[in-house]
Amino acid sequence: MANIKTRLSALFGSAPDGAKGVGFMLGSAASISGANGAVQHLSHSNLHVFEIAFFRQLLGLIFMSALFLRGGLRPLITRKFGLHVLRSVLNVLAMLAFFYGLSLEPLAKVVSLGLTAPLFATVGAVIFLRERMTPHRWIALAIGIAGALIILRPGIQVVSLGALMVLISNSLWAVALVVIKVLTRTESSVTVALYSSLLQTPIAFMFAVFFWQWPTAEQLLWLAGIAIFGTISQLALTEAFRKADATLVLPADFTKVIWASLIGYFFFSQVPEIWVGVGAVVIFSAVFYNSYSDARFSRAGSSTP
Repeated sequence: MANIKTRLSALFGSAPDGAKGVGFMLGSAASISGANGAVQHLSHSNLHVFEIAFFRQLLGLIFMSALFLRGGLRPLITRKFGLHVLRSVLNVLAMLAFFYGLSLEPLAKVVSLGLTAPLFATVGAVIFLRERMTPHRWIALAIGIAGALIILRPGIQVVSLGALMVLISNSLWAVALVVIKVLTRTESSVTVALYSSLLQTPIAFMFAVFFWQWPTAEQLLWLAGIAIFGTISQLALTEAFRKADATLVLPADFTKVIWASLIGYFFFSQVPEIWVGVGAVVIFSAVFYNSYSDARFSRAGSSTP
């Protein structure tokens, strides 16, 4: 067994950073897809999504503490406690809205609409951080909106409550990303992640307590799975962007839609609509174009004397 581990370490250790980044992104997409499927399963077993969100945070806090607080409480030192609280409130509200959308809509549709989150984040950075809204960002935003409209098809069908919840979740998450961007200027990623788990747990409980019922042993196992897969996904996502450029790893993130379609079909008998697939491709194209254009603009700017 030790020999196998040594060989695997040597194999992955010698891989280029780009390949590692894509691998981490594939792992992140698969992990979050498993967590989303588990959320939908539990929401159909009469466990309220607010309670699912609370246990996701509580168990995630335990895992994060075990990972990062073994050497003491130094990672919790901060001068930006108010911003950590604001970020946590936004995160919880975004998670509750997203989980609620998951309880009402097919997995593939929720995940496809969720792809618009980076575009919302671009708008948030322009409004709150005074970042420049370049022409390519306007184009990407327009393409992304078109993709969302293809999925929603307002006027042809009623825009459902679940779909609206996902879009609300994206807008809240976009503002949270702006706060995270401000925090990471002075705080380490470990400090940001720890305060996220530490503060979001009691906030989520304030919502869950109104719908409380004790989960069964089987439900606890599913909840633990959600927390484990969710934590793995976040860590892998961070590592993917650390190892390689966003333009290289983003295409691998699109596999979330494939995973969601497969899980929805085989476990929930959900047949994805063709318009959901078309809209997902359009939205992803917008996100990739935005990321690629930003990267090219940054390289051009850095090479200017």
